[in-house]
Amino acid sequence: MGGERLGDIIDDFCPRCRLLTNHSIAAIVGDDIKKVVCRTCGNTHDFRHGKGSEKKAKTSKQSAFDQVLASVLSGKNIEPKPPAAPKISRSLGQARGAHPRRTGRGPLRPRSK
Repeated sequence: MGGERLGDIIDDFCPRCRLLTNHSIAAIVGDDIKKVVCRTCGNTHDFRHGKGSEKKAKTSKQSAFDQVLASVLSGKNIEPKPPAAPKISRSLGQARGAHPRRTGRGPLRPRSK
């Protein structure tokens, strides 16, 4: 680097924004930049030399599923479960306990004597 001073603007990866954005230099030790402040969100963080967070190597979903399945089934004899009984669906009125013959004619009123 060399020649940078406090307050100078440089590009760096911001972990809060998750982007490469403009930063102001906040701390320098010798010739090394140690801390920067993101000019977009104001987050202060260590200088990352423009490198983002390391992403994990992607494995296919199927291979991950196969690994989990193999670890669960290792040495076990599992019988298939019987199918569950189907759920009975009800209309909203029945689910809330409304009277089955009530129509939408307004609020219920007590009978007059």
